Amino acid sequence: MFHMCSTGEAGVPTNWAGYSKAYIGSGYAGIYCYLLRSDKEYREYLQTELTSPLEPGGEYLVEYYFKLSSNSKYSIDRIGFLLSDSNYLMAGDGMFPVPATYERINRTIYSKATGLWTRFGYTHVAKGGEKYLTIGNFSNSGKTRSQYITNSQSTEPMLARAAYFFIDEVKVIKVGGGTPPVLSGYPELKTDETYVLKNIQFKYNDFTLLDQSFPELKKLVEVLRYHKTWKVVVSGHTDDIGSDTFNNELSILRAGSVADYLIDAGIEPTRIKTMGFGKQTPLVKGTDETSRATNRRVELRFLN
Repeated sequence: MFHMCSTGEAGVPTNWAGYSKAYIGSGYAGIYCYLLRSDKEYREYLQTELTSPLEPGGEYLVEYYFKLSSNSKYSIDRIGFLLSDSNYLMAGDGMFPVPATYERINRTIYSKATGLWTRFGYTHVAKGGEKYLTIGNFSNSGKTRSQYITNSQSTEPMLARAAYFFIDEVKVIKVGGGTPPVLSGYPELKTDETYVLKNIQFKYNDFTLLDQSFPELKKLVEVLRYHKTWKVVVSGHTDDIGSDTFNNELSILRAGSVADYLIDAGIEPTRIKTMGFGKQTPLVKGTDETSRATNRRVELRFLN
C-alpha cells in the first residue's frame, strides 16, 4: 500500500515503484503482475471481501483504475479479476489457483497511454453468493504478452524484470434494469440501422479523442451493456482534404480509438468491429466547412 502519510519508501506521489499521484484520494495499492523468472511464475494479487454477497442473476459493474508504475521495466497486455464465494489463502507467491472471471487483454502491449490511470470496467451477471473480489494477472507467462520498455530510465532493481501495477478506486456496484439507454439525437435504437455519433471530436489530423467526446461515448457503453447480445461496427469517415491514403488510415485509426474506449470500459473486443472509409462516402456534397464538418464523422451499426 502507498499513502501520502508514509514517511518511508511507500509514499504518494513518490515511492520505490515510481512516481504517481492517486487517481482519487490519498493512496493506492500496488501488485506485481509480471516478473520475468526462469524458475517460477511470480504474481501478487489484491483481494477484498464485499460488503454483502451478490444476488443470483443480478448485474454488477466491477470497476477499478490501474496504471503501470513508472519504474517498471516491462509492460504487459492484461489484467483481470475474480469474483468468488470463498477467499483463497495462497501458501506462496505463484499463480492464482482459480481462473479469472474476466481478463482485459489490450490489443497493444505498450502505447502512449501506458503509465496513465486507466479505467477497468466489466458488467458481471452473478451466479449468487460471490463475496470476494481478487484483482491481478491470472495468466501465466506463456499467455501474457510482455514488452521491455527500452526508453525507461528506471534503476530500481526490484522492477528490472517486472511489470508492477498501481490499483485505485475499486468498486462493485449493482446495475441493470430501467429504460433502455439511447444516444443523442436518437430516441430509439435498433439493429441493422446506421447512426452517426454526435459530439465526437478528435485532435486535428490525429486520432486522439478530445474530452468533449466522452459523454457520448459513455452513453454508447451503457447501450452495449444493456443490450448484451448486440455487437457494433464502428466506421470512421473524413472530409475531402488530404490524400486518399492519409484519410483512409486516419479514419481507421479514429474508429480504433472509439473501439479502444469501449474495450477500456469493459466491452468485450469480440463484440466490436472497426472500419475506415476515408473520404469515400460523404453524407453531403460540398467543400465548405459546414459540409466538411458533417462528413467528418463516426458511424455505428448495431448487429444482433
